[in-house]
Amino acid sequence: MRSGRGGEYRNDGYRSESPEHFRGALREVWLAPGRFFRNLDPEGGPIRPTIFASLVLYANLVLEAVLQAVWLRELSYSLIYAPLLGLVVAVILVPIMLSMLAALVLVVLDGGPSRAKFSPVYRALGYASGIGIVAWVPYGPLLAIPYGAYVATVGVKEILNESWKKAALATLIPLGALILIIVILAGQSEGFQFLVNPPGS
Repeated sequence: MRSGRGGEYRNDGYRSESPEHFRGALREVWLAPGRFFRNLDPEGGPIRPTIFASLVLYANLVLEAVLQAVWLRELSYSLIYAPLLGLVVAVILVPIMLSMLAALVLVVLDGGPSRAKFSPVYRALGYASGIGIVAWVPYGPLLAIPYGAYVATVGVKEILNESWKKAALATLIPLGALILIIVILAGQSEGFQFLVNPPGS
């Protein structure tokens, strides 16, 4: 068996690619991120990871709205609009955020984004967002943030075949800056609540 970017090849020519359907990708990203990103096709395009990341954000927005309404006993017709509003936010926000993060990763890594590396990094970060599926759960971000940073680092390392040190610097600096910006814009107390998502916040 020999391995290459986009899958493992056996002597009989069989190619084992990482699954890109929602459940398969989510399972692999959580349980075997190294294998998933090692076998991920770097030239697969942005559509599937964009849809994947959008579904993760959409699920978070809707489930958190329902959880907060149940926790605070404020069930009302406004919950009807949560799925529609969440869909609009997810569809608009995800490609913008992924593009910005991919560009920043390449700025740290190479001094600037390149066409050859942008799409693979975009794809890796899109699937790494699957760790955020637990962010709607109270205190879920306490798990999702550090593990998500690790998985994103693994993604950049494997998809670009970089060293751990370079991949960690290129990934953690933009992610750390993003978290810091969120805390600053939201204010210290609100930013802390955003990061830990306590019940009834």
